[in-house]
Parts: sequence; structure tokens; C-alpha cells
Amino acid sequence: MQIKKLLVVALSLCLFAALSFGQTTGVKSADKSNQTQASAAAAKDAGRAAQVDALMAEWSKGETPGAVVLVVQDGRVLLKKGYGLANVETKEPIRHDTVFDLASVSKQFTSMAVMMLAERGKLSLDDPLSKFFPDFPAYAQKITVRHILNHTAGLPDYMEILTANGKIDKNWKAGGFEPTSADTVKLLAEQKELRFAPGEKWEYSNSGYVVLGQIVVKASGKSLAQFLKENIFQPLGMNHTLVSDETRPKIKNRAISYGMEAGKYTNVDYTPLNLIYGDGNVNTTIEDMYLWDQALYTEKLVKAATLKQAFTSAKLASGKETGYGFGWGIGKYGGLEMVGHSGGWAGFRTDITRFPQERFTVVVLSNLGSFRPGRISQKIVDIYLGDKLTFPAAVKVDAASLQKYVGKYELAPQFILTVTLENDALHLQATGQGKNKLAAKSEADFYLEAATEISLTFNKNEKGEVTGLTLHQNGDHPAKKIE
Repeated sequence: MQIKKLLVVALSLCLFAALSFGQTTGVKSADKSNQTQASAAAAKDAGRAAQVDALMAEWSKGETPGAVVLVVQDGRVLLKKGYGLANVETKEPIRHDTVFDLASVSKQFTSMAVMMLAERGKLSLDDPLSKFFPDFPAYAQKITVRHILNHTAGLPDYMEILTANGKIDKNWKAGGFEPTSADTVKLLAEQKELRFAPGEKWEYSNSGYVVLGQIVVKASGKSLAQFLKENIFQPLGMNHTLVSDETRPKIKNRAISYGMEAGKYTNVDYTPLNLIYGDGNVNTTIEDMYLWDQALYTEKLVKAATLKQAFTSAKLASGKETGYGFGWGIGKYGGLEMVGHSGGWAGFRTDITRFPQERFTVVVLSNLGSFRPGRISQKIVDIYLGDKLTFPAAVKVDAASLQKYVGKYELAPQFILTVTLENDALHLQATGQGKNKLAAKSEADFYLEAATEISLTFNKNEKGEVTGLTLHQNGDHPAKKIE
């Protein structure tokens, strides 16, 4: 009560002061102050934009594929700019209306469709997989929609199966079998065993999201493409967004994706898996991604309580958190709560990084296979939110000690963590991913500079020899040193 009284007194004094100066004088003073603040804000925005331009200079010369960048805070677009070429052959630049395949960033649209159907009573997140696909083995009775949403179902990887059984060429040559999502679910239903018991582990699963896309079909009676169009894209005004599916829709202004071969940029758009969706294949523009991002602050699509589940880390049967919700990775960066997702398919590389409490978002869409959108997003976050970020203090470790950690560590079959020493700093590179610089918390404990919530500890035997490492990310994951 006393606080309320003080507020009333303060407001009364402010009102009295404004009246005593006179209305005209007060307006001019406010205008002048507002103009000064606006000028300062504009100068700050221009300075930050210039830093992003410098960051993207490599792809700004009009000779290479590149990317488009969006930076938003409080609904205001701070930066929206294309760098490089959408089509190297025709020299067509990347623009605001250039369409990119979102790759795995598409998963958040599939999960939204599932949440919408759950709110409408068309399905329950605790429904078993067997309800929708009774042809699966008995284990489907123990897999729930929720398990599939948060990657804890244990389904095998459809790409590995298709390659192992020879149904698709391992080099992805054209002219062979091109499975659809329906074909993929049928294939998965033929698998006798899961990779692990549902809820026991977390393992990123493209198979799961293909299944979810077909669950949407079963529950809604419409194709995933049609459901998303009618219930998400059209209501939000995302008029340049669609799902590429077996109907092979023509996509206006779509970028060509590129890889590098023999020193030349090569069109790598084609794969025999291009008709599979749910885990990917949403195609959109940077402007439509702005509409999507802003809708996530509202209840235009689902209720706040429902959406909260998407941004909440799932828990395993053991009680450990997974760091993943429904189509969103969840963590912290620089002490701030963060949700996001990245994607890669053919030569497309994509990333959306959101700081909901700051109402700040970075979206990066690229058509170059060697591009690292997550790293670019992180550097852009540093530029715009640097004054709010806090990081652990790094410890200096001598080069001789660092050299002992150099080597290869097997985290899982065919998944290797490679540690290198460059410019007196350790770098970590996982199979198929880019390098990440490590910073030391102690002589044996390190964290990723680009993702401070991910850390690792080097393990030694009684002789002081490095025998392996333990990766600390959603639990502890040991890796044996193999080289």
C-alpha cells in the first residue's frame, strides 16, 4: 500500500511540473528529446549493421552463393539484407523475396501443426503411435506423439535404412527410386527393433518428424502441405511459404543451393530424398520468417500454455533434461535464455535463434553448403546483445598441456570428435560439422565459446595420459580417444 501511495505522489508531481511549464513548451521539449534519442538509436543501428556487413563481406562480392540475414527486436526490423547470389549462373542476387529450403528448421512448423490438432481434440500428445499406424510392431504401443516430438522415441534413421538396403544410391545419383513420406513411414513400420526404449535416451530423429507429418495427415484428413497452408501460412500472411512434396510444386524465386567441387560452385539441389517432408522441405523467404517469429509472441496459432510446451525441455525417464522441446532446441547463451534450431539439406544452411525475454531474433538463410549459419547468428547476437551477455572467465592453459588433448575421440560409431590446436587454442569439430573454439575453465575442463552451456572434460589415467573425454550436453557422454 505504501508503494502505491509513493507512485501516486510521484505521478502528481510530474503532472504539476508539466502544467507549470505550459503545454506548448512541454511538447517542444519532448520533441527535441525524442529527436535526439531517435538520432542516437539510428546511429547505433547503423554501426551494428556495418559490423554485420563486415562479418558477411566474404559473401558480398557478387561472385558467390551467400545468405540473407534478419535481425528483429521488439517487433522492429533492425537489419534485413541479402548477401551474395541466389543463382551463380545468372548472377541473380539474394533478395528479401528469395526463397530458401529451411531444412530442419521446418520441424517447428510440423510440431506447430501437431499442437494445433491437439488443441482441437483431433489427437492427444499422449496418443500411441499405433493409434495412427497399426502396422508398426508392438513397440509402437509404447511410443507416444510426445516422444516423437522431443526426439526420444528411438525410431531408426530412414536415410541409413534406405542406403543400407540399396533402395537409393549412396552417392545420390538421379534416375533411381525417390521415396515419399508415405513410403518412408511404411519402411519404418517394417523395422523390427527400436534404437532404444522410448523415453530412455535423446537422439535427434528425422524419421520421427516424417512420421509426425503423416500423423497430421491422419488426424486432419489433409496433406501436410495443405494443412500448413490453411492453418499457419495463410492466417499469418506467409504468402511465399509452402511445403515441397510429391506434387512437385513450382517455387518462384527459389535460390539454387551450391556445394564446391574442383574449385567451382556446383548445383547440389537434387537428392533422391527430396519428396520426403515433415522433417524438412518448408520453403520460405526471410520476410515470411519475420511473420512466423512475431506470431510466436501471440496466441494466433495456439494458446500460450500449449506453445510453452514447445519451448520447454523434455525429460528422460531418468529425469534428465534433454535440452529440446517440440521442434526447438533450448538453452542459454551468455546467460540469456535462448531457443532456436538450425538446418542443413543439399546446399541449404539455415538457422533461427530467438531470445524471447529480450524479444530478439536472428534468422540466417543460406544457399551454400560450407556456410555456417549458427556461427554467423552467434556473432550477430554478440554485436546486438553484447552489453547483456555474460561469459565464464577463461583460464590460461600452457601450450604443452593443450597439445596432449589433440586427437580423435569416438562419441558414437562413425561420430568422431576431433580436437586440434590452432593459434594456442583448442578447437572441437564433430563429424560433418564446423570447428568450434574451446575456452578453458580449468586445465582439463573446457567449454564452447559459441555455446557456453556445452562443455567437456578431458580424462586421464594414473600415468597422466589422456584416455578420452566426457561431453557435458544434456547429460554426460563419454568418448574414448582413438588417435
